[in-house]
Amino acid sequence: MAKQLGKKRLVIGALTAALACTTMTSAAFGDDSVPREKKPTAPAAVNPYTPMERSEWTVEPGPVPAGLSAASPAEDVIPVVADRIFTLGADSGFARQETNYAKRSVKVLWKGEPPANVRAYAAEKPLGVRITLTKGAKYSRAEAEAARTRVLNSPLSRSMGVTWSELNKDGSGVTVGVASRARIAGARAEEVRETAGIPDVEIRTGVPAAEPLSRQNDSPPWSGGIRLRHPQGLCTSGFSVLAGGGGRLLSAGHCDTTGNGAITDGAGQSISPGGTAVARLGEIDSLLIDPSASPATIANIFRGGYNSNTKSNVKSWASNWPGDSVCSSGASTGEHCGTVYDDSDVYFIEGHYVGVVQVAAPAGQIFGGQGDSGGPVFRTVSGGVQARGILISADLTEGSMTYACGTTDPAAGPIQCSRWVNYVPISTILNTWGATLEVG
Repeated sequence: MAKQLGKKRLVIGALTAALACTTMTSAAFGDDSVPREKKPTAPAAVNPYTPMERSEWTVEPGPVPAGLSAASPAEDVIPVVADRIFTLGADSGFARQETNYAKRSVKVLWKGEPPANVRAYAAEKPLGVRITLTKGAKYSRAEAEAARTRVLNSPLSRSMGVTWSELNKDGSGVTVGVASRARIAGARAEEVRETAGIPDVEIRTGVPAAEPLSRQNDSPPWSGGIRLRHPQGLCTSGFSVLAGGGGRLLSAGHCDTTGNGAITDGAGQSISPGGTAVARLGEIDSLLIDPSASPATIANIFRGGYNSNTKSNVKSWASNWPGDSVCSSGASTGEHCGTVYDDSDVYFIEGHYVGVVQVAAPAGQIFGGQGDSGGPVFRTVSGGVQARGILISADLTEGSMTYACGTTDPAAGPIQCSRWVNYVPISTILNTWGATLEVG
């Protein structure tokens, strides 16, 4: 989420109040004397269901820890089981699944009869996880995603101003949102359905555009969760990754739409001079920062309040499913936790459709605020944290933002926060950049 000082910057992208920066003026830095490699480029998409300019979809199985058993903690085994279910059923009727760590279970929605290999896997109660298979979806996830892709990739999408879309949670079809509140003519609605190739496409009007939503004085090697000062405002650093032969910091792409600005920490210490030391991929709203220091990064993130000195080691990463409990760690508002409620939405942000996972904090609480954009989203595991994604924006389809943010970084000024937040899954980010998560 970004907080801008002075002029308010709107990001075209339905329902996301991008949790980004507070506009600050940062001193210009000269070109780094150390040669830098060229900016990475996203590999060509090969998945026929992938929307335009977006490489891998949000579902990508994470690494499997060694030595798992029915006695292993739920936090270690449920991601593995959920990923296996998806792998077995992705092309044979899988529609959606939801995890329950407290009950050590996974509930799966299917189109038609689940295939024999899926039923057999469920019957095994793998790693002590109970799998409930439920029929009743009209469309599989693959079918719904293909229908949505046809809409998003068409000229019709841009001419109508489609800002957001989701796959219906009950497997009944697709919903798309447009910014205009004007009634959609019947002929235009029919054109959308014809383009999708299915009759079950709902059009929602009046979907708001997106507004980009410390650790204040860190030192090299740089950690995740620290304050980043960009020419366009304040953001937060995400996880560290290994790419191009060295450590890099992740953050949100909308924090610097130029993709080449100089970056400092909260106290003004230089992190990166900008230029070729910063790379941006708008299709996943991601920023890859090459710090000047050596060693550049370390495999940990800040936890706790905005002014906390507590850190946790990053141990691994995993994919995301509805029902997962995850936390964020932003430089403006600190650490907050919540539950994933959807993993199928896309938003139009800075000219690109971006696939996101959505999480909600408990009633009366927040999950992030302006200036937290780019921060890490994670799950606590034995010995540290498990990377899940990078925070980017608020989901305004679920509720409005609030100034009741609790104790926040004074340097950010008055900010708005949200209980409902979007993040880009770490699997999408790692796969698109061709990077490896730094663990310790």
